[in-house]
Amino acid sequence: MSVLDVLKSPASRVLAPMDCTPEIIDLPAPDRVLIPLEYPGKILFRPLVQVGDEVVCNQVIGRSDRNNFIHASISGKVVEMRTMWAARSFHVPAVVIEKSDAPPLSGDELLRQCDIDPRSPTRLDLLRAAGVISPWTTPGRDDSEADLGDYPDIEQIVIKGMNQEPTICSFRLLLRTRSGEVQQALRRLSEIAPQARILLAVCKADAQWAGDTFSGLADVAPLSNNFRDRIERKYVRRLTGVKVPNKASYRSGGIAVISVEQLLDMYDALEGLPCIRKTITISSGKEFTPVTVRTALGTSIGDLLASQGLVVEDGDRVIMGGPMAGTAQFTLETPLSKFQAGIHVLKAKDIIADVNLICVNCGRCTQACSSNLQVHLIGRCVEFDQLAEATTYYPGACIECGLCAFVCPAHRPLVQMVKMAANYRG
Repeated sequence: MSVLDVLKSPASRVLAPMDCTPEIIDLPAPDRVLIPLEYPGKILFRPLVQVGDEVVCNQVIGRSDRNNFIHASISGKVVEMRTMWAARSFHVPAVVIEKSDAPPLSGDELLRQCDIDPRSPTRLDLLRAAGVISPWTTPGRDDSEADLGDYPDIEQIVIKGMNQEPTICSFRLLLRTRSGEVQQALRRLSEIAPQARILLAVCKADAQWAGDTFSGLADVAPLSNNFRDRIERKYVRRLTGVKVPNKASYRSGGIAVISVEQLLDMYDALEGLPCIRKTITISSGKEFTPVTVRTALGTSIGDLLASQGLVVEDGDRVIMGGPMAGTAQFTLETPLSKFQAGIHVLKAKDIIADVNLICVNCGRCTQACSSNLQVHLIGRCVEFDQLAEATTYYPGACIECGLCAFVCPAHRPLVQMVKMAANYRG
């Protein structure tokens, strides 16, 4: 590392967004899916099937207390009901389905399953029946369900047309490859929320194209390749001019934030198509070109990696999300759900051995912090079991961007330390 690398901002040393294949590859449905009944640790779906039942693709298999629904992503037989590790390290109940060749459920049949009259469904009926977890039904930071009457009307909608993580390009590819459908979806969105200003966040390289393509439909906001500029909580505040506390929902500030994929899912839902597939970028070391695929919800990490010839060897670390803010996985059986956009395989040779976890007081973590926290002080307090004192340094303001751990020369688990302090209740 040069002297210049040491002196410049730690955030600027994060990798620039990677190039990936220019198309989205549609994968065939796997032979087996695991559908979690809890997203992500907050929304609990009551199972509507049991072991031995034959189900068909699009069929409702779970229902929440507020009438959101989850569906079978393949036709087949329910062979097991058990708990499993979800992507965000929650141990949750799941439905296991083994594939058959039965035809999918029609749109009208789906609405009837949800107790909705197919002749006169409302927009909200269609969204809920399709399993679209939207800002109108889940305004919380943790995607928890809430009473919409507790929140103000939406005044601004921010659409993510690029991903925060440098190894993920699924949102950008969807914006590029399905631009015609995005245009139609933006028109429908304007009908649903006519009073709202719509902002489309895109990478700087797409600014001119996006401005021409979506003119009159959204205000295009270009973001640089600098990781700090792509951190969602930061740029949403900058674009909207509304300061929403990090632990609060965007909706409490009259804002909705959705990805371009959620926008397309909402459009499909209004056309009667349920949300049963997901687009995700798979990446690894320099030898592997990132590839973006679309596959059935409930597909396991193992099946996704195998589809691209990626072999996980002893010492490798599989991360759901990206290397900055993703979550390392306990098992390759963990399935794909509606809330992930990437899988990154960190090869053993690229993992630095944790030989010295003692803070060296260099201050890099504090310099890098997107929320201007005294990260090193929070970490030291947690390290010595002084959690009450750690809370005096406002750990709840952490947005878990991962910059502090990325720049730490001692490789300390700083994000986890700050989260422990933020969750301390005395």
